Amino acid sequence: MLQSINKKKIYFYLVSFLFISTIFNNNLISNLKNVFKIREVNVENVKKEINDNISSNTSFLLGENIFFVNKNFLLEKFDKLNFIESISIKKKYPSIINIQTKQTNLIAITYLDQKKYFVGQNGNFIIAKQISNKKKLPTIFGKFKPDDYIFLRRELLSQKIDLNEITRYYFHKNKRWDLYFANNIIIQLPNKNISEAINLFKKFKSKNNINSNTIIDLRIKNRLILRNG
Repeated sequence: MLQSINKKKIYFYLVSFLFISTIFNNNLISNLKNVFKIREVNVENVKKEINDNISSNTSFLLGENIFFVNKNFLLEKFDKLNFIESISIKKKYPSIINIQTKQTNLIAITYLDQKKYFVGQNGNFIIAKQISNKKKLPTIFGKFKPDDYIFLRRELLSQKIDLNEITRYYFHKNKRWDLYFANNIIIQLPNKNISEAINLFKKFKSKNNINSNTIIDLRIKNRLILRNG
């Protein structure tokens, strides 16, 4: 009889222990889940309108478990934000995501299908409505790719041409450029050996005064032809 009572007690204690353990473990798991829920997504180093744009693309993260956030997935999601030069995502445990971004440098204005775009240093056309700009930028006409202009710009800078003096560019179908300067001087570049052509212009300019309304034709290799504009 005594043995039967002891067995009943053992079963009672065992069941009670398992019951209490289950409740405790469930509460523990639930608490842990709450601790690691994302409560903040901070975006750094951008202007307000860009911050708002990025924040709207990350609002779905709030309430998610920080351990399950895939950084590569987020980076792919940000690829469509073509005004971004670079981006890094860091988890700050237990519940914060920090996003550091760098906006690309805007280097020109152009028009595609009668809509205004910026040309970004990152090699993208950026719809002008997406971001604000207060810098004075040159306008590019003609059908070109951002990399075409980035290459030309790099060549001009390497030859120490003051880009602030150039108000607009025209890109021809045969892949060459015309440069329009503020003093109404136009330089017609060849589609190859751009650096050599610019160097020829600089040598000529160092020894001669060039009047405004002058066209400087550098399309023929090793030749500089002046015409009235």
